[in-house]
Amino acid sequence: MLCCKCKNEIDDGSNYCKICGKKQVVKKKSRTHKRARGSGTVRFDKRNKKKPWCAYAPATISGAERKYLGSFPLMQAAQQAIDNYVKNGRPELYNATLEDVYNLWSETHFRNISEVSTRQFKSNWNKFKPIANIKMSELRLAHLQMIVDNIKGSYASAYHVRVLAKQLCKYAMENDIIDKNYADFMKLPKNEKAEKVIFTDEQLETLWEHAEDPRIQIILVMIYTGFRIGEVLDLRVENIHFEEGYMIGGEKTEAGKDRTVPFPAAIPEIKQFVSDMVDNADPNGKLFSVTSTTFRNKYFYIPLIELGMINATVSDKGVITFQDKHHLTPHSTRHTFATLSVAAGMNPKELQKIIGHARIQTTLDVYAKTNPNSLKSEMGKLTRVVNCV
Repeated sequence: MLCCKCKNEIDDGSNYCKICGKKQVVKKKSRTHKRARGSGTVRFDKRNKKKPWCAYAPATISGAERKYLGSFPLMQAAQQAIDNYVKNGRPELYNATLEDVYNLWSETHFRNISEVSTRQFKSNWNKFKPIANIKMSELRLAHLQMIVDNIKGSYASAYHVRVLAKQLCKYAMENDIIDKNYADFMKLPKNEKAEKVIFTDEQLETLWEHAEDPRIQIILVMIYTGFRIGEVLDLRVENIHFEEGYMIGGEKTEAGKDRTVPFPAAIPEIKQFVSDMVDNADPNGKLFSVTSTTFRNKYFYIPLIELGMINATVSDKGVITFQDKHHLTPHSTRHTFATLSVAAGMNPKELQKIIGHARIQTTLDVYAKTNPNSLKSEMGKLTRVVNCV
């Protein structure tokens, strides 16, 4: 053996070097305690420099292949993974990707939310596709922040993406995959409120001049009822009461859920437009059976582009390119409804119930029983344009 100090050859087992006198220290190899038979296996893989400790679940049948639970930087972490597996019986989660977690989470979460919210979550999930195959246990803030940064400065879109990220991280924490909700630290772009664009009186008059077009009729119904685009898509024939003079619809918030929206008595055409839509409704009971994207393009943007109300071009494949940053959108119909209602002198409390705004200071109004007759009286004040008396 060699002296640990001077490196000269000395007798094997010597306690001191006979040349320099240095006491020899013999390093003993630490022994790894084996797990009890049938309780899983931890193996060291020297090929994996960062995570050499591999965890295998106990075999359920004698001679069966053990389930691989993942690799870990420390032996203790591999041991803990096996212990958690034995306790919880969810081996797929230890090696689960972000997409696996999304599928497991959505399987139960979508049962308790509206169709509108479900569509929104599914749409937001598409933005996570670049990191969908990363293991949830290896997902970090940098991965999530990259998704937000790719949205290119849209605060609203980034906000909804963070909501989904928080939900997925929370689910992962509840199932002991991660111990920190990295989504809490995601930075959103500056919230620059976009200018609210509404239909002008001249544009409203133009819409009425082309009211024989079924697409324009849909836009007019949205303008004079205040329904959001998702709420229009979810309107069902069974919730339209022509004799009583009102519709029931809306979901998004507690205040807006299943709210009563009367037909404006001073604008009987709106009721007729809805009646025509019911005659052509889908057999499944909905007024429309199209996606939100199709509805936006086919029934809103393209007809308004044709009327010159939106400065945009449409390619042969139907791709719309907007020339102006601020332009009319489907939500402009809702802003227009609110503007017309205020100008007509509608009672603010009744307007809040009709439009479905949710605010803490109006909780009493939100949960107060709605009187369809009083709402119909207020809707009777609505006129076609702001300047009408």
